Amino acid sequence: MKRTIRTAFAILAGCLGALSCDKYDLVGFVASSSDGPDKRFATSMEYNGKHGYASLRSDSDTYEVYVASDSHIKKEGRKLDAFVSAYISHCDAAPVVLFLGDAVDGKGYWDAFMNSISPVTLYGNLFVTAGNHDLYFGQWPEYTKRFGTSTYWFELVCPSAKDLYISLDSASGTLGTDQRAWVEDILREKAAQYRNVIVFTHTHFFKRDNKQGHTGNYALEETYDLLSLFSSYGVDLVLTAHRHVSDEQNYRGVKYITTDCLCDDESPSGYLICKVGNGIDFEFKSL
Repeated sequence: MKRTIRTAFAILAGCLGALSCDKYDLVGFVASSSDGPDKRFATSMEYNGKHGYASLRSDSDTYEVYVASDSHIKKEGRKLDAFVSAYISHCDAAPVVLFLGDAVDGKGYWDAFMNSISPVTLYGNLFVTAGNHDLYFGQWPEYTKRFGTSTYWFELVCPSAKDLYISLDSASGTLGTDQRAWVEDILREKAAQYRNVIVFTHTHFFKRDNKQGHTGNYALEETYDLLSLFSSYGVDLVLTAHRHVSDEQNYRGVKYITTDCLCDDESPSGYLICKVGNGIDFEFKSL
């Protein structure tokens, strides 16, 4: 009994010691050490109110969107660099790049991520949303310093059609109350005006295993609610990440795609190319 108690105290002491290191945010694994979803939503709306929502133009009715996620940058990101190079070589047909979160894997690596991803902005338009790792160690201010918002929409206007993109912040494994109301308002007001409606966020909806533990999915009731919402308003495509393994599902007329990761030390890894027009095709690319 005494030995068991000593062992338990040793484990607890080790965990408490790890709280102060840069490798594990043990509190963040259970309850985010950054602002919760409603507070982050308020921050995003304040930013959007000052800066507005983007309206992009395309000279063609068909175009490509490059999608990547989960680079988990530490000091370098070889696969993220490879993704950026692949995009630049085909950027004439691809006006949009989406990055679905988990940019970094600890404190102090945001500059490394920005150095890798920033060349995209010289050739196209980069849109980012937050992942759970982007919040650990109270990093939400670091995210907002660089991107300002994780909940927003933008449109891409083509010669004979326009498409709506909606970014949702699911970094806490939930949208929260205020963001949930906002996305329904946006869909109600705007969805019918657009050829395609594409939602992108970090946390995936269909859980196949326990690979991501407690952060792997929304509450069951929220999953049903959001799947119903997307179907009701004619969302065409939902892009997610987080699981590190690609997946595709169809549910009530909506296509759900999960991307591979861009982690240097994981395989398989890769990214996604969506071909958008009168319909949406997609292709997984391995790295």
